[in-house]
Amino acid sequence: MTLNQNMIYTSFLYLFLLNSHLFFSLNNNQTMLLYSVIVWLILVIYFKTSKKDTLTKSSSSIKKIAWWGVIGLLLSFMVQWGFLFITNMISPSLNRNTDISGQSTYLFLLVSILFNPIMEELVFRFSFVNWIGQKLPIWVGIVVSSLIFMLMHTSGNLMIYFGLGMVFSYIYKKSGSILTSILVHMVMNGIVIWLN
Repeated sequence: MTLNQNMIYTSFLYLFLLNSHLFFSLNNNQTMLLYSVIVWLILVIYFKTSKKDTLTKSSSSIKKIAWWGVIGLLLSFMVQWGFLFITNMISPSLNRNTDISGQSTYLFLLVSILFNPIMEELVFRFSFVNWIGQKLPIWVGIVVSSLIFMLMHTSGNLMIYFGLGMVFSYIYKKSGSILTSILVHMVMNGIVIWLN
């Protein structure tokens, strides 16, 4: 199976499962546990069926990844604070805190800080940006991927997710490594959860 086929099949499986009725019929802990198992299985299948050098081999140096990681974190927080500032000016009464009541804290942290960033970066940046970018200009892949990323996040300010999708795509392409956007996504999620 080629890299393109593998990543597209993986992406559509992920999106299908995430939007299936099965997820909506479970309580929060069951949903997160099932999600964790599915992400783990998808990653195992991906690495078992893909060529050895497709995801892990990168010409990017650790210094380049770290540099773009710092830039990515700064841009991510600028996007979030900018959109929140604008939103608060328009409708200041909206509460945007994450409600984790009824959820296992450890499971919530594991999913939010580890599994979500890995899977979302593989699907939205590594897969969609590259796949669309092979047929159309890369900026089209970045915009379309960011729109899909935004639509998958139904809580909070959707424009924040669009902006973050653009930032993650940008640092992925500039650094030349998906590891950069995965790490930035993980750190950003961790900081946001800690602040809430």
